[in-house]
Amino acid sequence: MDEFTLYKYMEFLIFVFSLLFIFLGIQVWFLWRDINKDDFKINTIINDSFFKKNSISIFFFAVFYIAHEIFEGANISNALIYLELMELLGIISIVLFSYFWYLALRSSMPKRSLPIELAEFTR
Repeated sequence: MDEFTLYKYMEFLIFVFSLLFIFLGIQVWFLWRDINKDDFKINTIINDSFFKKNSISIFFFAVFYIAHEIFEGANISNALIYLELMELLGIISIVLFSYFWYLALRSSMPKRSLPIELAEFTR
């Protein structure tokens, strides 16, 4: 596979993960808006595992974007592939960050029942 084809595949994956990040960000925003903050206990989402996952994903995001800038300044052959790889890995790590928040907020939301119209549905 030549460099240009690999570059195009990586650009497509970056675009897909960016759309996924936007979707998850909107979902987290809707969940946060709908959550009852008076009854919400911070201990339900802030625990050791949640903190470690978020810290690791933000750390990798920072490392990949710093590496992206280093490869951009370096005079390396095929640097375009390395730049796109670092950008792709950075986007993946920020998508994981938003996914962890989505899971944490979704699990702390009260279960909603079906609307009356759907509950009394008969054929």
